[in-house]
Amino acid sequence: MSDRELPKRQIDISGILNSKSRRQFLASLGTIGALGIAGCTSSSDSNSNSEASSGETGTTTSASENDRTLRANISQQIGTIDPAKGTDYVQSMALINMYDSLVFPTGSGSIEPALATEWSISDDNLTYTFNLREDAVFHSGNDVTAEDVKFSFERLMDIGQGFAGNFAGVLDTENITVENNSTVSFKLSEPFSPFLAMVVLVQVVDKQLIMDNLADGEYGDRGDYGQGFINENDAGSGAYELQSFTPGSGITFSRFPDAYHEFPEDGFNTVDVSIITENSTVQSQMRSGDLDMTGQYQSSETYQAIENMDGARVVRKPEFGLLYMKINTQKPPCDDVKFREAMAWGFDYEQVVNDIVPNKKPAQGPIAPKWDVHDPDVLQPSYDPERARAALEESKYDPGEFTIKNTFTASYGFQERIGLLFKDNMKDIGIDVELNPQTWGTITDLATSVEDTPHTNQVFWGGKYPSPDSVFYSKFHSEAADTWISMNHLQDEELDSMIEEARATADPARRAEVYRNLQSEIASKYTDINVYHMVKSIGLREDVEGLTIRPAGGYEYRFRDLR
Repeated sequence: MSDRELPKRQIDISGILNSKSRRQFLASLGTIGALGIAGCTSSSDSNSNSEASSGETGTTTSASENDRTLRANISQQIGTIDPAKGTDYVQSMALINMYDSLVFPTGSGSIEPALATEWSISDDNLTYTFNLREDAVFHSGNDVTAEDVKFSFERLMDIGQGFAGNFAGVLDTENITVENNSTVSFKLSEPFSPFLAMVVLVQVVDKQLIMDNLADGEYGDRGDYGQGFINENDAGSGAYELQSFTPGSGITFSRFPDAYHEFPEDGFNTVDVSIITENSTVQSQMRSGDLDMTGQYQSSETYQAIENMDGARVVRKPEFGLLYMKINTQKPPCDDVKFREAMAWGFDYEQVVNDIVPNKKPAQGPIAPKWDVHDPDVLQPSYDPERARAALEESKYDPGEFTIKNTFTASYGFQERIGLLFKDNMKDIGIDVELNPQTWGTITDLATSVEDTPHTNQVFWGGKYPSPDSVFYSKFHSEAADTWISMNHLQDEELDSMIEEARATADPARRAEVYRNLQSEIASKYTDINVYHMVKSIGLREDVEGLTIRPAGGYEYRFRDLR
């Protein structure tokens, strides 16, 4: 039986064959996006509380339906809308609505069809073959073909930014084959089970449109690969097409009338995203009805105010990520495990979730409970100053020998309050702390070297593709060091081996066991202070429904889900 003749598998990430890996590096991924989006619907939006989203595909809306507008806010600029470069939450928000990938993550962590209607994996776990749907067209009117898929992967990997590093050492572009107009195959250099999960990161672009809009560049007959054109224009096939884009103020989408995608009957025809950073403005616009959906990082006072408003509510949904206080394990005194242990047991986690960020829950180990491989019995420190002082006594460093820097994003008051609590807690056990607020861009720059990375760093991370590998490899593998995701700068052969074993393990039950053992090993090394697992809190008007949390950063903001 040929690879293409293999039957389609029902793919759930927990059941994909894993592989060992010797990844070359993890590309810098940009900001995790301590930000959210918000939106509203006009008062003419009716039936928005309907339970199901019955699909209407590629239809033209009536005049009354055209009044349905989702007005959204984000808290920082969208640096790029180039699919080969975008990585953070706001960029993902834009890209997943304008573009399609071969497959897409579900809220449970499995994979569902997108441009690909079905796929197969060869018996040697090296070749992945995707069959494309025949009714997909780009916003230009060009048909989506296997050649566009190949070109999109080539473009990503040749430009070498964005998520290109995820495929380094796994896939060579010469091993992408257009079998026919609607079939494309990828032959990997070695078995690598996270591959299908990573495919969600690659948006397919319109090759003909880009080739018609090249500028001079370094890529031979492909010039600049259309980089100048595509950061101001849309080359996708997504449910929405670009209407306007101004990085300093916002972005607007309109529903693509020839889309193959299913929309709720009361879905939104226009999405208007603008930058609103002041909590007071968010509150006033929610109260007036100019805003019906807030960002996810509003102040607790704002959420309380929304809950007290007529016709508004706050929705809280668990996510796949944690707020970590990442410890630079290579910088003294944090290179000593006993010193790290002292900090972990000296921190008051309950005060964080009770007083600073209410409605969150303390972490339980190095990954969030929403992952199905999470071990609920893994070691998790609690506030125990006596145990912390005892660990500090066993450390090879004198407590007053160093001052620990605690770095956080300066624009987020809740992180400053966490830093102040950490400073107070550490003083109580004999450790001096200096608070080090920085812009997010500075934090990512500092992360690129052991010397520049501060001792402790408040960072959110929940993975970028729907596989636990996105957490374990990106944060803890030695080859992933020197990015903001891995500010621990671990160089630990034992952890590397366990991560690679999980990738190589075919049986899902056995792989889950490896992941549980891995969590225990990571916890015993006190690589982080695991603060709380993320719960997405969003203020909504009563008539906005459909938000789905997915295990990929920013992918919950697929606007065609909302109604």
